Amino acid sequence: MPTLKGRRILLREYRSEDFAPISAWINDEATTRWMSTRFWPPQTAVDVQEYVSRMLQSSPNAYNFVIADLADESYLGQLDMYRVDWRLRQGEIGLLIASAQKRGQGYGQEALGLFERFAFCNLGLERLEMEVCMENAAALACYQKAGFTLEGVKRHAFWADGRFADVGVMSLLREEYLSRRTAPDENA
Repeated sequence: MPTLKGRRILLREYRSEDFAPISAWINDEATTRWMSTRFWPPQTAVDVQEYVSRMLQSSPNAYNFVIADLADESYLGQLDMYRVDWRLRQGEIGLLIASAQKRGQGYGQEALGLFERFAFCNLGLERLEMEVCMENAAALACYQKAGFTLEGVKRHAFWADGRFADVGVMSLLREEYLSRRTAPDENA
């Protein structure tokens, strides 16, 4: 797994020491509120260990990165491409900034920029896709700033705050990414 360096962060492989920071957010309902149901609390220490163990294993159909502080490589969150379809050259991704204090500071957008370059320029993918709860305004704004376009909405496809919510399908195509780049070495 490569390490991708940005201005303030790097995308690196998961490590066993990531167990503690993952354990810190995985049962925090404010953090898992917008996440897939597989992350909904309660999660036991065994559940977290199994999750970290899966992330430590490599797969030709997934690329799992920790978003880490560039200075000390400490865990800030994660950006996972949990499914790659090599025939269609597309991948599905998910992103999390674990600490509420670190959200809204551009870490997610920087991580997406690094990953986009890797996905399109190194892996040769044609399309990246992600889903987002339409009520998660901060995530929608981050993904749009990173170049993703809202393609459509799946109605009542998520449960949030005691009621059903809509889920947006967002994507970024290779040609859109390439047209946004202004310099070959830009982290965009």
